[in-house]
Amino acid sequence: MTTETRRPRVIYANPSRAARPLPEASGRERFWWYFMRLSGLALVILALGHMFIMHVLVELTGGEINFAFVQSRWGTPFWRIYDLLLLLLAFVHGANGARIVIGDYVSNRTARSFFIGVLLVISGIWLVLGMAVIAFFDPNSAPPTGPFS
Repeated sequence: MTTETRRPRVIYANPSRAARPLPEASGRERFWWYFMRLSGLALVILALGHMFIMHVLVELTGGEINFAFVQSRWGTPFWRIYDLLLLLLAFVHGANGARIVIGDYVSNRTARSFFIGVLLVISGIWLVLGMAVIAFFDPNSAPPTGPFS
């Protein structure tokens, strides 16, 4: 009776790093692996809540989404924190996903580093701008009204 050594069956045929199981090594990549799964779950909850509030409840109550609506909503810390969490999680989740895609498809190390650097700079600028809007929005201000204001 001969014994053959068989190669283990490949369960994950997708070459993408995002589809691979939990990384064996601890450190940064393991952190990002967990972050992508947990932030994705949190984003589903936050985004569905946002969609329900903004597009179902407002429509049912006959309201309108305008400056006055945002002004009253962002007058409380809860909604600012809610929107800040939604912004932070969505942006970092998306930027990390783009980083993984760049890592999967750009084989030249120098080009990959360049593209990831550009991604980080652009993401950082947009993230700071979004956070500034949420942080520095003054609910007591109102835009001028009228055609010639």
